[in-house]
Amino acid sequence: EEVVGEPAVVASATSSPSVPQVRFGELDNGVRIAAIDKLGMCACVGLLVHAGSRYETPETACIPHFLELMAFRSSKHLTHLRTLKTLEQLGAAASCRVGREDIIYQFDALREYVPVVLPLMFANILCPSILEEEVQAAREQAVESIRLMEDNVEGLVSERLHLAAYNGNTLGLPLYAEESDVSKFTAENLRAYLARACRPERLTVVGVNCDFDDLCKWTVRSFAEVGALQSGEQRELLNMTPAKYTGGEYRLSKPNPLCHLMFGWEVEGGWNGPLLAAATVLQMFLGGGGSFSTGGPGKGMHTRLYTEVLNRHCWVESCQASTVMYADSGLFTIYATVVPQHASDFVNVIARIFQGLTRISPEELQRAKNQLKSSIHMNLEMRAVTMEDIGRQLVLSGKVGTAQEFARIIDAVTVPDLLDCLRRCLRTEPTLVAYGAIESVPTLEAIKKVFERACPP
Repeated sequence: EEVVGEPAVVASATSSPSVPQVRFGELDNGVRIAAIDKLGMCACVGLLVHAGSRYETPETACIPHFLELMAFRSSKHLTHLRTLKTLEQLGAAASCRVGREDIIYQFDALREYVPVVLPLMFANILCPSILEEEVQAAREQAVESIRLMEDNVEGLVSERLHLAAYNGNTLGLPLYAEESDVSKFTAENLRAYLARACRPERLTVVGVNCDFDDLCKWTVRSFAEVGALQSGEQRELLNMTPAKYTGGEYRLSKPNPLCHLMFGWEVEGGWNGPLLAAATVLQMFLGGGGSFSTGGPGKGMHTRLYTEVLNRHCWVESCQASTVMYADSGLFTIYATVVPQHASDFVNVIARIFQGLTRISPEELQRAKNQLKSSIHMNLEMRAVTMEDIGRQLVLSGKVGTAQEFARIIDAVTVPDLLDCLRRCLRTEPTLVAYGAIESVPTLEAIKKVFERACPP
């Protein structure tokens, strides 16, 4: 019996016939499909699950991380060993990574092998075996990954910034399991999570360098094999509790020759807010990098954090501005490593940088815009980035903007927009993470007062 036909919705992200078009579709059971064929020989296909730690409770926030560690193990199709051997013989690379708002399974393979590898990717959520011995092996892997996390200082500091910025709620729930969570890593908990969070209406399939109609056909067959094409079931709407930014601090003293500092402020509305373009241009304008970086075209050596921080203060080892956006909130951050006794001085240096943003020349603004636009275009040359970009846009906003559309939005940003964005960020409660030799780091209240004075009028 035929339960599903062609995708219910088909559209295009661009009307230009000279540019490869993104085509969209939706199956009767709610699975969304998007594909763009750039006629490359290698394809990248991703499965995005609209789930993650932000949608969980403090008790269950660790389960998505456990699901990542169980990726591409035994399923009803193949054992773990046969799965690995199949991927190896096809020359395919498969991976899974968990985020706060999505879980991404992906594989890269020659385009003619997509029908073979696609069912193996879907098997992670449609028909995993979840054998006890594999759960135990992944449990040991979880303990090891927790220990390795401590060696990645920048990743650790960024994770702690989220925990402090959204204290105990949504985006502030841990992305990775702690050692105390390992006891929750059971087959029963994983099966319950898959049934609850990985429903068809929360799945998005994205293909790059593969035919849209073929991707739809093989996706339908994969779901039909496990009887997951029924459209009569009641669809469960995703209940997204609004992120509540709180600000705060986290300090961890460790034997370290440097002091690692990260400051953060909320970007109101995140991806779907009014400050997205201005915050991203502001990040590129401030730029930054390491004190031992070598220059070159497009390296960012003329950004403010290079010219006025790294080139002037020998005690700053690295300094970088960045942004991270979620569906309803975002963070604008400054991350630096400094000689410990100058930690207090660094706060004043960044405050002066913010005050200096009232003096932005047209040349500097245009340079930042050009860097941002070229970064978008160059990154989208990589098929894995294109896949994740399309998928995450669908997860975050339900629509996909092209590089050309983003370029027009970037070109419309003005100096007053940058100042307004900085002003609105600095008026939120600051978040501080200090790691390493932190004896000279000022109190959060003192830092707050310094940045309040730096806020543009």
